Amino acid sequence: MIQPGMLLQHRYQVIRELGEGGFGKTFEVSDAGTPKVLKVLLANYSKAVSLFQREAEVLKRLEHAGIPKVEPDGYFTELFGAAEPLHCLVMEFIEGQNLQKWLSDNQPISEERAIDWLKQLAEILHQVHQQQYFHRDVKPSNIMLKPDGQLVLIDFGAVREVTETYLRKVEQKDVTGMISPGYTPQEQYDGQAEMKSDFFALGRTFVHLLTGQHPIDFYRDSQTGELIWRDSAPQVSESLADLIDFLMAPFPGLRPENTQAILDYLEAVEKGLPALGKKPVAVPPTSGQEDRIKTIPTASQTKSLAISKMIKVMVGLAVLLPVGLLSWPYLSSSIARELYDRGFESSKAGELGKAEFCYRLALLLDPNFAEIHFSLGKLYEKGSAFDQAEAEYQRSITIKPDFDKAYNNLGRLYILKKESSAAIITLLMCVVMCLV
Repeated sequence: MIQPGMLLQHRYQVIRELGEGGFGKTFEVSDAGTPKVLKVLLANYSKAVSLFQREAEVLKRLEHAGIPKVEPDGYFTELFGAAEPLHCLVMEFIEGQNLQKWLSDNQPISEERAIDWLKQLAEILHQVHQQQYFHRDVKPSNIMLKPDGQLVLIDFGAVREVTETYLRKVEQKDVTGMISPGYTPQEQYDGQAEMKSDFFALGRTFVHLLTGQHPIDFYRDSQTGELIWRDSAPQVSESLADLIDFLMAPFPGLRPENTQAILDYLEAVEKGLPALGKKPVAVPPTSGQEDRIKTIPTASQTKSLAISKMIKVMVGLAVLLPVGLLSWPYLSSSIARELYDRGFESSKAGELGKAEFCYRLALLLDPNFAEIHFSLGKLYEKGSAFDQAEAEYQRSITIKPDFDKAYNNLGRLYILKKESSAAIITLLMCVVMCLV
């Protein structure tokens, strides 16, 4: 095995071991006097080797000060008398400490520093996403702070490329899971990670940095599924807090569209522009861009964004469908049914944010549509927002007391929540409704 003093590839002098974690060990090596990091894969099975080689290829392609640099010959294998070769990767040595360690020695960050760091990380992720990759493991321990203030995103071992093959694997539920509790979004737990999954982890990272508390230490709002963290970060303005909640929206469809959108929102935060729901303010365009309106989502992201879009659609319907008041009840019911059908199709396609939007819009038109409340319950249950799911199932039963499917799902939900008495009663009601 590799030891200090060894010379690899007639070039890299091993200086000292830096650490061990996951499937590898890291060492400091000297390349003709220049310090570098040597990462050695300990697990030699095919999946681990594939991930290791992917990390090497990604880092070779990406050119950014916030991403460790790997030279074209930085990946190689070494034989040390063993039956199988050791897979090695040499990369740029990053001076400084990771943000997890930094936070343990410092107070939670200020808003000014949060904006600076969030901007840096958005620009780094922009480079990654532009190459059709996403990181899948953004968290404080994978972010290095250099002495000059530059952040560097490290550990690309979980990175994935968005390809047709990957999308087919998502459909077949054959995707390797990379889980960091508190930072990993629900869709990634389900094997359906995407680029916006990095935004969720980014938001959770800044909750940790701004409060000094791990995200798993906070409760979630039972109605929206949002993390209740703001009281622990009194130094944060409403606009920045809204942006962080936007990043952490429970469904990917309710998060920023891309990294450029995050940078645009940050520009608005820096200018002190009002949040969504207040009067929007135009921001002068940057070079080569058209005028656009910049607003920041409110804290209740799951509700407010959907409601805002609903209002726009309602206005459009009012203009395009100049109907009389007498015909409105029929039309509203018909439109609600159409929106329900679209929401159902979106849910089947895995577009959960779009499905929720359609359901919520339909309920504005027909609030007593029991099947929509039931479908919303299924949607929230899939996202592990159990309290929200329970509320929607209850609403559907209130509207339609003989709704056996709602009783069945509510009973199953009580089982998941380990509320055995409620589960037994509810499932008995389901049996009764099926027999009636």
